[in-house]
Amino acid sequence: MRIRGLIFDLGGVAVEWSNAVTYDYIEKKYGIPSAEFKRGAEKGMPRVQTGEESEERWMSETFRRFGSVPEGAGEIWGTTFEAAHYNEETIKLVKRLRQRGYRVAALSNLEPSRARWLRRHGIDELFDVVVFSCEVGVRKPDLEAGKPSDLAVYRLTLSRLGLEVKECIFIDDNSNCVAAAESMGLKSILFKNAAQVEADLREVDVEPDARRG
Repeated sequence: MRIRGLIFDLGGVAVEWSNAVTYDYIEKKYGIPSAEFKRGAEKGMPRVQTGEESEERWMSETFRRFGSVPEGAGEIWGTTFEAAHYNEETIKLVKRLRQRGYRVAALSNLEPSRARWLRRHGIDELFDVVVFSCEVGVRKPDLEAGKPSDLAVYRLTLSRLGLEVKECIFIDDNSNCVAAAESMGLKSILFKNAAQVEADLREVDVEPDARRG
């Protein structure tokens, strides 16, 4: 079956960001070791990414583990994300694919403040379909040995694209997310850089540009 759609992860693929920026900021400003704060924060992160817990409560409760909660704690996650920016090479590839008639989706496990940043910075104009875990209540799974994965977010994205699993390719820099997608028959590419993805796409006859000659 011919490939008609592509599903791109955002963080580390189409958008350059790092949670380390936030953890380093917290260490410098509040004296909490970044590795320790990260361990505490990431325990509650999945609930924030599916809308089960507010970002403000999550940040406040994480700070509370280390003592008092600073004023404005709930806004730190969002304000330290302002330095994020699009990966221009990936975005150029997305635009070329769309111009060739491929349907292209963005799929990301995301907290609300980061979803708002992306909306402000034109994510809906760059992709045909945008799926944020915090808005739909399901996220890309963290694979655990011997446990079945919840693949609902992949199915939801396919549904919104209006395409079948065999008609799409999924691109992510997280090998667990790639493995989960492949477990349902969704052909996937582990992202290293935009040039590598383009080369891999051409191997399966996905052409970002019109053929010459």
